[in-house]
Amino acid sequence: MVDIPTTVKNKGLVEKRRRQIVLAAIKLFAKNGFHKTTLKELAAEANLSYGNIYDYVGSKEDIFFLIHDFLAGSAMDIINRSIENIQDPIDKLRRMVRAEFNLMDQWADALLLIYQESHILKGDFLRKLLQKERQHLGKFEKVIAECVAAGRLNDCDLRLTANLIKSMIDSWVIKRWDLRNHVNQLDAERMILEIIFNGLSRDKQALAALPQTFDDLQGKTVLVLNGGTVLGQAICSAFLANGGRLIVHGHNWNGGDGKPGNGSGQSCCAPVYVMDGQVQLTPAKMQDIEDQYGPIDIYIHDLGMGMESESAAGVGGQAMSALDDNMRHAHDLANYLRERMSARRAGRIVYLAPWAWDRYADAVRFETAKAGAIALSQVMSKDMAAAGVNVNCIVPGYIRASRPLKIEKAFKSEVAEEIPSGRLGELFDVIAAVFFLIGDGSKYLTGQVFNVTGGLT
Repeated sequence: MVDIPTTVKNKGLVEKRRRQIVLAAIKLFAKNGFHKTTLKELAAEANLSYGNIYDYVGSKEDIFFLIHDFLAGSAMDIINRSIENIQDPIDKLRRMVRAEFNLMDQWADALLLIYQESHILKGDFLRKLLQKERQHLGKFEKVIAECVAAGRLNDCDLRLTANLIKSMIDSWVIKRWDLRNHVNQLDAERMILEIIFNGLSRDKQALAALPQTFDDLQGKTVLVLNGGTVLGQAICSAFLANGGRLIVHGHNWNGGDGKPGNGSGQSCCAPVYVMDGQVQLTPAKMQDIEDQYGPIDIYIHDLGMGMESESAAGVGGQAMSALDDNMRHAHDLANYLRERMSARRAGRIVYLAPWAWDRYADAVRFETAKAGAIALSQVMSKDMAAAGVNVNCIVPGYIRASRPLKIEKAFKSEVAEEIPSGRLGELFDVIAAVFFLIGDGSKYLTGQVFNVTGGLT
């Protein structure tokens, strides 16, 4: 247990006392609730004096973090022990599922508390909590990757699969009000393993006929510029999940390390190359990339600044610089794309205009950049249509991120009244438009403007 200041220098004593406090807090928080439990009551339950408890923690928030730290440590210990000296990856996965269930059964009240009150933690504490969760899921991802590599499971998105398995296990606690008098732990464990290894459908033809979300991109090379925005990241993830050989140019892109693969068994889920968006991508650099990785089949350029926080509203000059730089970048590469893709007589180009949240930075520059994106795509489409290269533009409206953005929280009610559909869009709405425009279903579409705005003009 670390990161909480203490006045006691004896580390062993700190560990002992904090464990007393954690166990007392789990009991009282589960019984009375986090907010109604006082530090005085916690001190009494932990067999400490009220004054003495402040030698080990400073607040109830500190204690809440210690509870999570304690549970995270317990989870890692029990998982590591469960697969110690086990070689078969399927057996490892089975044992990890059982270990998780044992943890759930032992610390059900504490785990439910974490789910219900995780909003309490802010700043560094929240980041550390999420880091520990990521490490926990990483254990599952590693074993799933081993199963895939051994040919025991189908190829899959490791992160998504690990999260789905963990969510099914967590339901034993989250949905205990409905499950505990209906099935026992072994029944739940057996059903989850049945779903993982065999699925539930007996109709294999129906299973094979399930619609695919997007066209297969196997063998195609995709270049995404400005891939560090919220939209850019989501589009990159979709390309990776569907087999595209992804090259990313983007500031603050956090999906990979810029090397082929990432050593995690996710060769299909890592970009082949990542470039820092602060470094200008020139035609000469594009030529180097194509020489190394082959011709660019699909070119996606997000021309927005990807504004995420209301604190950036009205930044004026900064918005002007960001939006102008993106448009200038697109212009600089236009002739290269026109020449190379036309010579190959193949390729798809999609320009993304700034999303509607960028309007709050500078309304005039936003409208100018949006008009520029549309004009560029239409001029390029006319020049390249005879060569069979499609160029289209997407205008994203007010789009929700996977986690609510600060700007979304600040202006959601205001913008919802403007949108004819009465709601914000989803990342998937933009991704689906991108995949339609690069897929076989849009062979005869070029120079088009797709307003993914819920009817907003």
